[in-house]
Amino acid sequence: MNIGSAPLSAGYQALVAAALDQLCGALDEASLAALLADARQVRIPVGGTLYRQGEPGDCLHVVLTGRLQVKVREADGSERIIAYPQPGEVVGEIALLSGAGRAATISAVRDTTLATIPRAAIDRLIARHPQVFSNIARMIIARLTGQRGHIATRSGARTLLIVPLHRSLCLDEWCNALRHELLRFGTVLQLDATLAKARFGGTPGPDYGQPLDRCEQDHDFLLLVANPVPDDWNRICRGYADEIVLLADAAQDPALTELERWLFDMPETKSHHAHIHLALIHAAEAKPRRTRDWLAARRVDRHHHLRMGSREDLARLARFLSGNAVGLVLAGGGARGFAHLGAIRALGEAGVPIDMVGGASFGALAATGLARGLNDAESFAEHRLAFTCEDPLGDYTLPVMSLVRGEHLNRVLRSHLPMDIEDLWLPFFAVSSDLSANRVRVHERGPLWQAIRASVSLPAILPPAIEAGHLLVDGGVLNNLPIDVMRSRMQGKIIAVDLAVDVFAEAAYQRIPGTLEYLTDQLLPGRPRRAAPTLTRVILQVTTLASRKEVQHARKLADLYLNPPLMDFDFLDWRRMREIAEAGYRHALPRIEEWLSRHPQYDYRPGFMNGWRFGAAA
Repeated sequence: MNIGSAPLSAGYQALVAAALDQLCGALDEASLAALLADARQVRIPVGGTLYRQGEPGDCLHVVLTGRLQVKVREADGSERIIAYPQPGEVVGEIALLSGAGRAATISAVRDTTLATIPRAAIDRLIARHPQVFSNIARMIIARLTGQRGHIATRSGARTLLIVPLHRSLCLDEWCNALRHELLRFGTVLQLDATLAKARFGGTPGPDYGQPLDRCEQDHDFLLLVANPVPDDWNRICRGYADEIVLLADAAQDPALTELERWLFDMPETKSHHAHIHLALIHAAEAKPRRTRDWLAARRVDRHHHLRMGSREDLARLARFLSGNAVGLVLAGGGARGFAHLGAIRALGEAGVPIDMVGGASFGALAATGLARGLNDAESFAEHRLAFTCEDPLGDYTLPVMSLVRGEHLNRVLRSHLPMDIEDLWLPFFAVSSDLSANRVRVHERGPLWQAIRASVSLPAILPPAIEAGHLLVDGGVLNNLPIDVMRSRMQGKIIAVDLAVDVFAEAAYQRIPGTLEYLTDQLLPGRPRRAAPTLTRVILQVTTLASRKEVQHARKLADLYLNPPLMDFDFLDWRRMREIAEAGYRHALPRIEEWLSRHPQYDYRPGFMNGWRFGAAA
């Protein structure tokens, strides 16, 4: 890539000198002056490539401003990110010393300025001071040892860019409130074009690189506020952003705005992989609708629904942006899933916010209440209505394809869950098991009722769901506690509620009774009603048993794992809803309180950092 070069400016010489001293050992003034005289200053725009793995190496570089990404290609063709070099760090010395090709591909994830030291200058230094070779070799060995098998995460401050798409929003008020919520997780510096000019002087351009780097080093979060029209400040911000928030008025036209076209069509930013968030601002009493139109018009990594004046919604956005979101994963387990309602109640009472929800089978169904913004009482009442009054599994049929036709369930789900997943207040997913592809299917777009119908389709009990020609059955078959799915979709803490128990731990029979004998015990007064491995119970147990090994592995990924004692409840105890929910509540509350004592930043009970309200422009 043609990146251009110029003599090293005086303002960067101290930084380069310190980096060379660390790499080569303490150098005398004459040797250091000679290296600085040979150094050239180059600039790479965000998304640009410094060099590729295998290319010949004829120089080393010192990062002056910005940030790089170091990626290695493994023998199997996969790629692994091993480092994010920042100002003051050296790259490219391995090929320079070994004479082999470049050991990795290095690209810019920020607008980056570097100092280039040519091979000839290093060779002359080693000829005069042979010990320099040994010093560089030791540095390389230490670096390679630390990188073996390592996968790097983005280090340093997170730089957040707020881009206003509509002038109907009061931008200053929103940004000030967001800064306030971020303070829970670290120090924050907020800058718009006016504040940056007052702080840095001059006009936005390459000279802003070094002071922006210093701001990042001095704060945990750098909150940059874009102007509503294309300009040089916005260009600088775009090149520095780790997370970009498109702040939009949900009542406006969802079409792509002029500012977005300009911001994302710049050639130097097309390969810049900043995470892009769409924050849709709704009137306080409005409900999200037609979100799919907003998503179809632009490429975003995540969308958020925020109510005007809601501190809770803005706090959720702050947790996502800062890498501190809280995800809740709920397992399947038939009627035992009512325990999820108790666990959710306990989380609410303890002040733990939930930012994303997902689950398998009944767990996915229980998660829909939180995702839709229902409170504990509303969710409980809805489940009681659905399972004790509407009899969703009551349309039995000849057991050719299933024991139940599923039409009653379809009607109940359509009635209670008519919205699209994209229109839920919280990010949501459900998992099903794809029999056609032999893999887990993750549902996070489209009609909510259809996603739940697929996730709860117990084999042989209900007919499989069909999506794009694929047969989908209960998510518990392949992944009954999809913590891994949640982990791949968010950064932060994960709380998991498992329902696993050994259903047949204590046999009630010395032998399996015949059908007539079992029915006689169940129907005649005075006969003991002992549990038996009926067809439905065996199917329910086998459904989750198949994925127990995966669950045992996945539970290690949870930051808080809850497993209520539910041995006294059957998979089919739909009438014991309140008892099961209470068992979940009693198990969860003390464990949540203990977890909060170690993570107080997630305590959002009234009185802690409260009192901000914000809204739209008048």
